[in-house]
Amino acid sequence: MRGSRWTLPFAVGLLCTGIAAAGPAAEGKSMDVVVLKDVKVPMRDGVELATDLYLPAKDGRPLEGKFPVVLQRTPYDKENQFYKDPATFFASHGYLSVIQDCRGRFRSGGEFFPMRDEAEDGYDTVEWLARHPSSSGKVGTYGVSYMGWVQLQMATLNPPGLATMIPHTGPNNAYYYSMHVGGTRTLGLLRWHLHMATTSWEAQENPSIVEAIKPMLTSKGFLQWASRIPWRRGQTPLSVAPRYEDAAFQFYFENNDYNEFWQRPSLAMDEYFDNYPEIPIMWVTGWYEVYARSIVDGYREMLKRGRRDQYLVAGPWTHANWDPYNGDANYGAAAGVIPPNDLEFLDYELQWFNRWLKGDESAELGHPVKVFVMGGGDGKPGEKDRLNHGGTWQTGGQWPAAGTSPRKYYFHGDGTLSAAEPGGGSESTTYTYDPRNTVHSDGRCEIAYGPASELGFRGMGPYNQIQMETLPGHGIPGLPTASRPDVLVFQTPPLSRDVTVAGNLRAVLYVSSDAPDTDFFVKLIDVYPPSEDYPAGYSFPVTDGIIRARYRNSFKRPELMEPGKVYEIRLPVQPAANLFKAGHRIRVDISSSSFPNFDINRNTGDPLSRQWRIANNTIHHGGEHASFIELPIQEGSP
Repeated sequence: MRGSRWTLPFAVGLLCTGIAAAGPAAEGKSMDVVVLKDVKVPMRDGVELATDLYLPAKDGRPLEGKFPVVLQRTPYDKENQFYKDPATFFASHGYLSVIQDCRGRFRSGGEFFPMRDEAEDGYDTVEWLARHPSSSGKVGTYGVSYMGWVQLQMATLNPPGLATMIPHTGPNNAYYYSMHVGGTRTLGLLRWHLHMATTSWEAQENPSIVEAIKPMLTSKGFLQWASRIPWRRGQTPLSVAPRYEDAAFQFYFENNDYNEFWQRPSLAMDEYFDNYPEIPIMWVTGWYEVYARSIVDGYREMLKRGRRDQYLVAGPWTHANWDPYNGDANYGAAAGVIPPNDLEFLDYELQWFNRWLKGDESAELGHPVKVFVMGGGDGKPGEKDRLNHGGTWQTGGQWPAAGTSPRKYYFHGDGTLSAAEPGGGSESTTYTYDPRNTVHSDGRCEIAYGPASELGFRGMGPYNQIQMETLPGHGIPGLPTASRPDVLVFQTPPLSRDVTVAGNLRAVLYVSSDAPDTDFFVKLIDVYPPSEDYPAGYSFPVTDGIIRARYRNSFKRPELMEPGKVYEIRLPVQPAANLFKAGHRIRVDISSSSFPNFDINRNTGDPLSRQWRIANNTIHHGGEHASFIELPIQEGSP
């Protein structure tokens, strides 16, 4: 029976106090830790969630007194060392440290439906912990990815006792920032649904479920299935896990528009920002994260509401990865630590909790904004032949930094990118987009394919703009992306001075098409000049953005295009921070696909159809239809 399988006996155990990866702050700890395993925390509907309490101890016995609480909630198994190490670390520094399995996952009761119950479950957990006999009444939360989601969701209900949060990546709105960015289907989270099904209760009780779904999770297998979207219920191996199939279809195939399904607190957190408690929040992201725009927007929205003690930390990282390298780039050792004291991230979190949960005003948090500006490296191949792109931390009191101003760079018909406005004449460039021949993704892609298939999140990130293999017939691997006829390239002359682009970006395109729907994808690139190491130069992707044309005016009410009619389209480009060195070029590529980060638009306008058609797409340049990208240029740049 499931109850006997997952309701484990209450236990107390002594943990080893040494944590090799804890960093410098671990050297000063003086407490042992004991763990109360699988404490059942009741939710409002009677479901009980399995929760481990890590308590400061001496000689194997919990210390008396009341301690501030730090909480991490996870759907990935609280027994994983990834969660146990920081839980032990915080407890050894005088915290009641807590890990909890989310509803319906591993040792917790109830049924798991992604995101749906996390606001209420988080509220009930925080309230229970605030009243715990060993609690001071103050609760802080932390965690990356889904563990960032649950914090943003729970805060919409303003739980009593919540004193601070550290959401490290995660969307403020599941539709806009996660599963349907720009109206597309972002495929990383679709693949995540498959993974979750293989670690479900059902799969643990019936291993054949794992064997059925496993081929869909391989690098090649997922790309093949992703090219067959839209899926149909009962017609994929995911059907062997009906609850997870149901979730995937509701999120990806049955609610393509921003409708009532998405507008609940656990999915549309930004619509409930006014309910957030007035607490310090550290907003954390990486430039090669799908959630960079979400975290930056969340930080800015809290400031607009007059919330104090809002911090922003943004590094050159990929998902759940703090290494000073990723993809094909090195950023220097400084990229892996946090200023002002070059702390590893876990140690910086400890300083944060000491300040806001213990009232320790000596905790050194530094400036509220810590942004890593990429670029400035020597441009040579460094460790493991990665490009030494380099970078430095920029700290201050606001984002973007004081002295930053938006500047429009226009796309000209001759392929130049310039601050000079085009003439008054009508100019345009047309390219042909065939959904059977997509442009590959890189940079922000969170699908394990190509070099990332073996390296995971560390393999994701920026790569030289050379075509990589996705599916047969999609591009010519090894040739420059810029050589494709369906990629428009606009670039500046070599820069006479360094130019720092750091802030929020936007692209405004004037477009037309002979198809009723298509996608427009924009990528900002730092182009290195030819060198002995890179004879053809090196094209470093900085950031990107995408929009599905039928959502150009509203994500609630899609509108198809009329053939030949010119439309204004505003793209939600991800924020960025990059120094373009003198001698480099600023380049923008425009295309209509980025697979497998986003699903393939078949150009018909029907999200339920597998039919396809070729689209002849036009970018307009001149007169009242002068397309441009707006870059945040820091003071001192030309």
